[in-house]
Amino acid sequence: MNILLPIEISLIAGIIFLLLPEKLKGFTKIVAPIIGILNFVLSIIIFFNYSIPLFAHRVVITDLLSRFIFLGIGFFGFIVSVYGAGYVKISKIKHQKSNIENEKFSINNVNKFFAYFFLTLGSAFAIAISNNLIILLIFWGFLGATLYLMIQLGKEGANDAAKKSLIIIGASDCFLIMGIGILWQLTASFNITEISPTTNYSLLSTFSFICFVIASFAKAGNMPFHTWIPPTASTAPIPVTAYLPASLDKLLGIYLLARCVLSIYKLTPGLSAFLMISGALTIIFAVFMAMIQHSGRKLLSYHAVSQVGYMVLGIGTGNPIGIAGGLFHMFNHAIYKSCLFLGLGEVEKNTRTDDLDSLGGLAGKMPLTLFTMLTASLAISGVPPLNGFFSKWMIYQGVINTFNTRNPFIPALCLIAALFGSALTLASFMKLIHSIFLARKQKNKDVEGTIRFKRRWTLIIPQLILAVACIVLGIFAYPVIINPVFRKIVPFTTTGMWKPELSAGLIIIGVILGLLIYGISRIKVRVTPPFIGGEKVTPEMKVSGTDFYLTIKEIGIFSRVYDWAEKMYFDIYEIFKKWIFYFSKIFRYVHTGSLPFYLLWIVIGLVIILIIM
Repeated sequence: MNILLPIEISLIAGIIFLLLPEKLKGFTKIVAPIIGILNFVLSIIIFFNYSIPLFAHRVVITDLLSRFIFLGIGFFGFIVSVYGAGYVKISKIKHQKSNIENEKFSINNVNKFFAYFFLTLGSAFAIAISNNLIILLIFWGFLGATLYLMIQLGKEGANDAAKKSLIIIGASDCFLIMGIGILWQLTASFNITEISPTTNYSLLSTFSFICFVIASFAKAGNMPFHTWIPPTASTAPIPVTAYLPASLDKLLGIYLLARCVLSIYKLTPGLSAFLMISGALTIIFAVFMAMIQHSGRKLLSYHAVSQVGYMVLGIGTGNPIGIAGGLFHMFNHAIYKSCLFLGLGEVEKNTRTDDLDSLGGLAGKMPLTLFTMLTASLAISGVPPLNGFFSKWMIYQGVINTFNTRNPFIPALCLIAALFGSALTLASFMKLIHSIFLARKQKNKDVEGTIRFKRRWTLIIPQLILAVACIVLGIFAYPVIINPVFRKIVPFTTTGMWKPELSAGLIIIGVILGLLIYGISRIKVRVTPPFIGGEKVTPEMKVSGTDFYLTIKEIGIFSRVYDWAEKMYFDIYEIFKKWIFYFSKIFRYVHTGSLPFYLLWIVIGLVIILIIM
């Protein structure tokens, strides 16, 4: 199978959809998922059997890592294309009382959405198999433009979020250009397979590696280059959020970092410690931000940042099992975070809000969504035997293996941060699930009676596929993905024992025995009305999940840090914006619009040049 075929199909489809008039959106909704499914099938075939056109032999890399990323891109392209078709199909929801069209959670221009979608998909395919760094750079930069265009399709505030995303990622692209230029100066080659990973480590080569790391961090969303993700998640359409910050950008950003560590550079102890500390700090800071959010989108967005910390931590260990764990966690995260965003998108479509204070009582009305989001929540929290536990377990082993190669102080702190972050993740997702599905719904006169819950299978099926993937990749990880993929990318051995099949079997047996004992014993159960502090809960009272962890903001240093975060002190975009505006004021004084004044500056400049020469 020609490995370039999915790239060609995606780019051509994107151009055609861009040229189609909007009145043909019905055609687009039907054809787009078909193309998504076709690309996924082709990516499966290419993973096992591929061919390369003669003209592309030097510029295409087809090792197992590239083909695995290629397959992952095809999979998430298929998932989001099917979900997107169902999402745009109901692009207008009418408020029955006021008869006002609510387009807050809709995509108005269907053709543009799928045009940008497939242009992004084709570019991502190209990045995954680009052996030439210049070609990789071209498509990498093009993804920044399509990201900007896709975010703009969202609700109020999307333009500002799109601009912020473009500036942060565009600035990181400048560092990528610089890193590639330095690498060419050191190796005289742009081809990844021709660059020796034993490059002589001068200050220049270290700076080149840092440039690649900045580009990777900005794309994946690692701190401090993460600040484009929360506003994007809050304003962009849900399919865009599930497609880019949740899945595709994670695959590409972590792929670039892994490619640097495995193929281009040799990781020194200092650079390894830098990556591990960066990953650990991202885990902790982002999960604390997630815990206090009242918006479902923002809560998920900060967890999308926090989980990148695990990937960077694993790859930063520099040992095989840590790198394999980071890559596995990258794929796992894309699965369960996409599932969570897609589930939240269906909740939004039915309730017209993602505000956790306004939700509740949806368990009986949306049982399948409860199942998918609960499964994904347990997976991201590292609960065995789901896939999130398996990849975190591998990362923990990678960190432990570094104890013998360096001072164990830094790895020990990173391991504690990772374990603590996993516990806090579970706590914040208890809040999410409770607030949406289990809490008592508050009465809202403006919304009450206007919501009609519909089972839209184009929205539910992608969630079910991802939820089942969380289970399968957790219980059957060894035969499905660990042995055929990761052990071949980076051969490793485990130092501990984890048998997910046995664990799952014991859990199932325990549940069955518990039910049998309960049934045989005929225990009499007394049902009492719920109460809080000795007082009965009345219909007017509501226990809100959003209030679970508000006291964290009142604890000493935490209150100060949260205050700094609200004032954007940690937002690299806001920091640089202030400095740029400060210096721009100085230059405004010499930019008077007077032609004689400009001529005077030219003369002064020429005099200075002549004196220097």
